[in-house]
Amino acid sequence: MKFWTYSTKVLATLLAVVSITHASGPTDGDAVADPNSAVVKLTSENFASFIEENPLILAEFFAPWCGYCKMLGPEYSKAADSLNESHPKIKLAQIDCTEDEALCMEHGIRGYPTLKIIRDGDSKTAEDYQGPREAAGIADYMIKQSLPAVQFPETFEELDTLIDAQTKPFVLQINPTEDGNATFNKVANQKRKDYVFINVEDKQIIKDLNKKFKNVDITGKKPSYLVVQPKQFDEVAKFDGKKIDAESLTEFIGVEAVPYFGEINQDTYMTYMTSPLPIAYYFYNNAEQREAIADDLTKLGKKYRGKLNIVGLDASLFGRHAEVINMDPEVVPLFAIHHISDNKKFGVNQTDYPEGPSFKVIEKFVADYFADKLTPIIKSEPLPTEEEKSANPVVKLVAHNYKDVLEQTDKDVFVKYYAPWCGHCKKLAPTWEELAEIFGSNKDDAKVVVADIDHTNNDVDVPYNIEGYPTLLMFPANGKVDEKTGIREPIVFEGPRELDTLIEFIKEKGH
Repeated sequence: MKFWTYSTKVLATLLAVVSITHASGPTDGDAVADPNSAVVKLTSENFASFIEENPLILAEFFAPWCGYCKMLGPEYSKAADSLNESHPKIKLAQIDCTEDEALCMEHGIRGYPTLKIIRDGDSKTAEDYQGPREAAGIADYMIKQSLPAVQFPETFEELDTLIDAQTKPFVLQINPTEDGNATFNKVANQKRKDYVFINVEDKQIIKDLNKKFKNVDITGKKPSYLVVQPKQFDEVAKFDGKKIDAESLTEFIGVEAVPYFGEINQDTYMTYMTSPLPIAYYFYNNAEQREAIADDLTKLGKKYRGKLNIVGLDASLFGRHAEVINMDPEVVPLFAIHHISDNKKFGVNQTDYPEGPSFKVIEKFVADYFADKLTPIIKSEPLPTEEEKSANPVVKLVAHNYKDVLEQTDKDVFVKYYAPWCGHCKKLAPTWEELAEIFGSNKDDAKVVVADIDHTNNDVDVPYNIEGYPTLLMFPANGKVDEKTGIREPIVFEGPRELDTLIEFIKEKGH
């Protein structure tokens, strides 16, 4: 999935900020952990030995000047101290990327703070931390990470107590094969933060469990994989794929484990963002607005099960996310669909429905979406004027001219994808201008086009997963075309962002 990162990271940041401010109020703390806390400072010198000695680590890659890092810092220290008392084998660590840039580059860090979970001394398989950003939530999340991913109840009474206690969807594996069990354990490890995974192999337990279910039979010899909503045993989802593998099982869980009409919050956002399905957002101002339409949206969600996830989003907390999907956050309720895989966004016209769309309007809008009758909303800055073109050696790209420039296949096009708030982008800007001047990029006969684009304010296709800014991509002349986007496949620049290195990269990778 190549296009989801920016949108989801914006929402993830909003969720994280709300989590922290609700927990302790707005804070202007120190990004660097309290030296008296249990947080361990890691550098290139002690990183390898530390992760080898400790089986479970949460590592924060940060910069002292980063505002979100400052908000996180005090909570991170508290979480480390709490875990040091209750679960001392779980370690929290920090890496200051302004002091140890090489270590951060080695781990692909492109934004701050980045938190990664490292297990059993293997940083190459580190997972992105997707949990809360307040002390209690961090500690609870890491404790769950330390537990076995799959539970093995030994009696039906134990199983019955376990599933009756669940408040979230859970996943059952019944009578597995050896290969199926390996797949189940792999997926459980990846999704342990989202769901409880339960294995049942005893024949008598299977028979007793089968009596709880109204619409499936699990008593045969073949393995069964079920997703069960809490206390809803009459609508159990059963995997019906011919072959069980990690990809198909993950997709099955992602589709069936969400409610027909759910809610985006700190606990659920990654479940929705990593689903292969588009997301339909209903932004609301208060609980009464949500309640008034919930039954209808639940029925709509059931109708489009497996095709569309429908969720509520509290605009009083996360209204800014409307801007990311090209809607006006001041006009709520609103309804929009985000097709994450290609970053296309569709919204009910807010001018026509300033008080919010009715359910009938929403129902027709969704039907039109699946009938390909809707036009996506494209966010773009204005095209540069002739005066701006002549004054700036860097070719300014916006959504409206992006493909025109990249379709000049006889030219090497070197693009800087940036965000206006990014400190590293601002630092690179003079060097980027000098590079453009050297290659005469803004001239019609230029063979090398040095360009830039504000990736936060222009909806463009990129055949590469941009995870941070600046991202520098070379689209070589006459290069191979990506089938999905119709754009040449890029070469990623990953070296020091210095003039000599950039020139050498163009000479080496260009044509």
